[in-house]
Amino acid sequence: MTTSTTHQIADVATALREAHRDGLLDHARNDVLTGLSGTRLVGALQRLTSLLREDECYCEVGVFQGLTLLSTAYANPSIACFGIDNFSQFDAGSVNEALVRQRADALNVRNARLVNADFEVALRTADQWLEGRRVGVYFVDGPHDYRSQLVCLLRAKRLLAPGAVIVVDDANYEHVRRANADFLESHDEFALLFEAYTPCHPANMNEAQRKLAMDGWWNGVNVLVHDPGRDLPRRLPPTGSTSLYFQSHDVFRAEFAEAAVDALRFCGALCNADERQAGSLALALRTRLTAMRDANPQRFAWQNTGSAGLPAVSLHAE
Repeated sequence: MTTSTTHQIADVATALREAHRDGLLDHARNDVLTGLSGTRLVGALQRLTSLLREDECYCEVGVFQGLTLLSTAYANPSIACFGIDNFSQFDAGSVNEALVRQRADALNVRNARLVNADFEVALRTADQWLEGRRVGVYFVDGPHDYRSQLVCLLRAKRLLAPGAVIVVDDANYEHVRRANADFLESHDEFALLFEAYTPCHPANMNEAQRKLAMDGWWNGVNVLVHDPGRDLPRRLPPTGSTSLYFQSHDVFRAEFAEAAVDALRFCGALCNADERQAGSLALALRTRLTAMRDANPQRFAWQNTGSAGLPAVSLHAE
């Protein structure tokens, strides 16, 4: 155990304790920023970023309306803060990017930069916009499907500074924890330092419970640290059965794979519907599926592979 590594992890742990106790940094409170992140989570990002050297930076995937990016940048004006988002989700009216820029101006934040790109492209080309910096605090709050979650961790690994901290939002979801666990098991130089969960998603809470989540860690968080000296014991976030992941193969090869969510919502609505409503719901789903079949006439009813047109043989020896 090295003294420098021990002190670094101890500082990170202290920052997390203070965030859990006090929430936001007092000097960085403002009435401009709103969003869907817990106060303790935002306070943790502020404090963790304050531990960085000026040649390191804060980076997040998933900006939404700028709460975490601008709160962190506002509290740490000497640290470059990057936010990756192509604003393709949760952006009715395409207003979020402009809103983030307006809020940055209102707070006189000059150290926050938006990287408007798909997160995979942004991480692949990060050398172009990091300008020699290493990422010391990395906040993952982008797409939460298993693959995207794991890719966010894998593609950022080469960009991280020694001793970097990874904060993963929405860790209440089992598939997010599964991706974190798989990353930790295959990258032993990283360790799980902190976990916080609530019994359900805030969308399913009553008003009092939702306020507690908003004042706290929102929809769960996992904090991973770069710990090549193995100063911390190795633990994994709790995960459940892998059976759902095996079933995803059947979803992906089905003719109407992209409509799987619509079909599941139809099933839920059908349980609560009367006969007239059930007929209307079924007609809407059938209309969607018919349009999908017309748009993809090459698909089979089952066992679709997506391999039509690929070369029969390729040898990549030169």
